[in-house]
Amino acid sequence: MKQYLGFAKRFSLLFTPLVATSVLFSLPSQAATFAFSDGDLSFTNFSGVLFTEFNSDNNAETEGITLGKDDFVELENNPVVDTTKFPQEVFTDVVSSVSGEGRNYTGFVKTDSEIIGNFDIGAGQTFAFNFSSFLNLGTEINAPPAENAQANGDIAFSLFDTSDIPEQALPGFIANLLDNPSSINRNPFSFFSIVGNLSTLGDDFILTQNSQDINLSNNFKDVISGGNQEFAKASFAGFFQRYFGNPANVTLIATRRSQARVTAPEPSTSLALLLFLALLAIANKGRLRENILGRSYEVKVIKLTVED
Repeated sequence: MKQYLGFAKRFSLLFTPLVATSVLFSLPSQAATFAFSDGDLSFTNFSGVLFTEFNSDNNAETEGITLGKDDFVELENNPVVDTTKFPQEVFTDVVSSVSGEGRNYTGFVKTDSEIIGNFDIGAGQTFAFNFSSFLNLGTEINAPPAENAQANGDIAFSLFDTSDIPEQALPGFIANLLDNPSSINRNPFSFFSIVGNLSTLGDDFILTQNSQDINLSNNFKDVISGGNQEFAKASFAGFFQRYFGNPANVTLIATRRSQARVTAPEPSTSLALLLFLALLAIANKGRLRENILGRSYEVKVIKLTVED
């Protein structure tokens, strides 16, 4: 199956030094961290469809903060959704990564993409398509426990019988699903999902699930955990087909999510680190000045959100 390497958006930020002050306690030695979450989901060779409508949503969020003169965070987020090549292919993919270096910093990248397909299928038709999916996660740290890195991702699709929804109500129904794919109040008749997680603090796994009518031609997953470098990879391919004796309307919900985060120092109960976490908790409020323990701190936060 073709792997998709084109990306619609690239955004990389380098954060300049923000604070050059020690905070009562000795801080960890210089740290370097890296985390990435890559994933794709593609559908090809749709058949048995009389009428089709696709809608999609693509969101990316990138945040970083540094608190020392030699600290920096670098972020990259490249999400793609393409439904224009139906019935030959419909796909979504992403490369998300974040790295940091220094003593006090955090970096975070996140993407959420949805594809909603609605299909009219005639009586006596067989609705079918092929699919492939790929999830690749990695984390790296230099000096545990002074820093930590996490990466996670999930890829899923489900098929629902929506024949009972009036034609005039379908546009609103689909628009609501784009805002909240989990809001559909019915059980799927077919589904597939991959969920993966890596954390240098533990809890490393890849979980997969699929209904019996999903036929898999490729099934691979592997997790390498422990130590300062961890990796998780999963690759699946297969096909779906179902015969409809009566006319039907079917809705496909496909989602692809990724998230990667790096942080130094690791959270602890020391006052210095609690102050650091407090600054992170209010980062989304923009620019602020506080007098903490008699010292004046200036925190600058850069937040980038992209929607397609």
